[in-house]
Amino acid sequence: MTARIGPRAARAAKAAVTLCAVPLLVWLMAQRLAHIEPEAVLDAVFATSATQWMLALAAVTVSFLAVGGQERVLHRHLGTGIGGARAFATGMAAGAVSQTAGFGPVTGAFVRWRLLPELSLWQVTRISTALTVAFLSSLALLAALVVAGLQTMPHAPLAWAILIAFGLLAGLSVLRPRWLPRPALWPNGITILAFLFWATLDLCALSLALWALFPAIAAPPFATLLPAVLLALAAGLASGAPAGVGAFEMVLILLLPDTPEEPLLAAVLAWRAVFYALPALAGLVWTALAPKPRPAAPPAPPHPPRLSQQAETALARQGTLAPLRTGPQTCLAGRTPHVLASLLHPFPGPPQTASLIALAQAARAENRIPALYKAPPRLAALARSTGQRTIRIAAEAVITPATFDPARPALAGLRRKLRKTAAAGISVTCGHDAYDPALARIHADWGARHGGERGFSMGRFCPAYLAGQRLYVAWSGGQPIAFASFHIHPREWTLDLMRHAQALPDGTMHSLIAAAIADAARARIPRLSLAAVPALPRALSRFLPEQGAGLARFKATFAPAWEPRYLCAPSWPALALAAAELHRAIRHPGSLQPQVAPSRAPFHDHDADYEFATVAAPWHRKA
Repeated sequence: MTARIGPRAARAAKAAVTLCAVPLLVWLMAQRLAHIEPEAVLDAVFATSATQWMLALAAVTVSFLAVGGQERVLHRHLGTGIGGARAFATGMAAGAVSQTAGFGPVTGAFVRWRLLPELSLWQVTRISTALTVAFLSSLALLAALVVAGLQTMPHAPLAWAILIAFGLLAGLSVLRPRWLPRPALWPNGITILAFLFWATLDLCALSLALWALFPAIAAPPFATLLPAVLLALAAGLASGAPAGVGAFEMVLILLLPDTPEEPLLAAVLAWRAVFYALPALAGLVWTALAPKPRPAAPPAPPHPPRLSQQAETALARQGTLAPLRTGPQTCLAGRTPHVLASLLHPFPGPPQTASLIALAQAARAENRIPALYKAPPRLAALARSTGQRTIRIAAEAVITPATFDPARPALAGLRRKLRKTAAAGISVTCGHDAYDPALARIHADWGARHGGERGFSMGRFCPAYLAGQRLYVAWSGGQPIAFASFHIHPREWTLDLMRHAQALPDGTMHSLIAAAIADAARARIPRLSLAAVPALPRALSRFLPEQGAGLARFKATFAPAWEPRYLCAPSWPALALAAAELHRAIRHPGSLQPQVAPSRAPFHDHDADYEFATVAAPWHRKA
C-alpha cells in the first residue's frame, strides 16, 4: 500500500528543495565565474550612464503597470468586484514584493490580504495561485513563440509542441465542452487575450530594461536577448529562489555565449537593482502605509428589483438567468462564455441610454461582450443609434384576449382544430398538480422524440418550476396526454412549456391554448404572448436551415400580431459571436440551477418580480 502525500507535506517538500537548490545554484555560478574580478563588474555598473538608468526605469514602470493589468484581468474573471486603480495598485505591490522575496503565491497572498481586507485569506491565495499559473503559462507560450520563430534557436520542436498544447487548451477553454471540470471557472477568449497582452507587455518591458543597461559595445541584439531572458526567467521562477538568483544568471550566460561575462553580469546586477530592489522597497512601503479602504456602507433594506412588466422574467427561477443591476434599473441577464446578454425588454423605464452604458460596463467588468437578446423594435433602434449592430432574429406572437373572437374568418383553421378535439372527446382542465408523475412521463416521452428540451431563455421541465405557473392539461379517457404552462403576471401571460404524448388527437394543443386565451379574457389580462419563433432576414434565411417552421404555423392558427425581436451587439463580429453562443446555450443547455423552490400551489401568486436571487460569482459556487 502506497502512502498518499498531503498538500501540506508537498508544500514543505517543495520549500525544502528550494532552500537546498538556492545555495547549490549560487555555488555553481561562483565556480563558473571564478575567473571574473568583482571590481571589474562593479566598475561596469558605475559606468552606466544616466540615460541608460532613465530608460531602464521607464521600462520597469511599464512592466509593473502591465503586472497591474494582469491583476485586473484576473479579478474580473473571478468576479471579486475589485477593479480599476485598486486592482492595479494591488497587483504592482504584490508582484514587486513576491518576485523579490520568492515563494510568489504565498508572499503575494499576504500582500493582497493586507491591501484587500474585504477578501478572505483563502480567496487571495486563490488569486495569487491563479496569477502565478497564468503568468507561467504566458511565459511558456511567449518563449515558445520566440524560439519557434527564430531559426537560430535550438529546441524548436519542443517549442512547437508547447504551442500546439496551448492551442488545444485555449480551444477547450473557449468552447467549454460539458466534460470539462467546472467549466464556468475556465477563462474565456477575452480573458486569455487580455492577460496575454499584459503579460507580453510585461516581459518585453523587463527585457528592454535589461538590454538598456548593457554597455553599448557589449549589448547583444534585442532579438537575441529576448528569448534568452524569457528562458532565464522561467528557470528562475521554477527554482523558487528569491528573485531567481543563480538560475537566471546561469541560463543567461549559457544562452549568450558571445557576450562577455563581465558586462553581462554588470547589466544583470544593475537590472536587479532597478527591477527588483527598488520595486520591492516601494511595494513594502505601500503595503505598510496604504490607507485602509473605507468601510462599506450598511446594506440598504432589501427591496424587489424593478424588472420589466413581462411575465417571462419568471424564467430566472430556473437559475440560468438572473437580475443584473444596470445603474438605477435592473435587467434580466444571462451569461455565455463570452457574452453578457440582457433579455426581453430589459429596462422598464427611462433613461434607457444610461442603462445601455451600464450594461456595457457590467459586461466589461466580467471580461464579456454586452448584447441585447430578443429586444423590441424601439430598444433595437436606440441601440442602433448608439452605434450597435442589430439583426432581426425572431417574431413574437401576441394576442389581445379581450378582442379574441374565434368566430372571425381569420380563425377558421382554429375552429376546425377545436371541432376535431371535441369529436375526439378531449377535455381541458386548469390547475393540475405539477408533481403528478404522469406529467413527467409525458415530458420524458416528448423529450425522447424531440432530442431533448431547449434552455437558456426557454423554460425547462421541473415540477417546482411548473408549480409557479398556470398549468393546463388535456385529458383523453381519464388520462393526461398533453399540457401547456404559462408565466403569469397581472399585465401579461406568456406561453412557456408545451409537452404532449406520442398518440395525440389533432387539435389537442390548440385546445390548450384556446382555453388559456378564454381564461385570460375573463381575468381581463391585457396581453397574452405565445412566445417567439425564429424569424431571420431573407438574406440570412437563404443560407441557414429553417428552424421552428412547424411552431410558427401552429401559432399562426391563432392569427396573432407578430412583433419583431432583435439581437444587438457592439460590432458585427461581436454580433456573430453572441448569436453563435446564444444558439448553443439554447440548443445544448447545462444542468438546471433552480434559485427558488416555490410551494406546491397550482397557481402563481402574481409576484413574479419578487422571486429572484442573483447567481453567485464563479468562485462562490460549490463544485
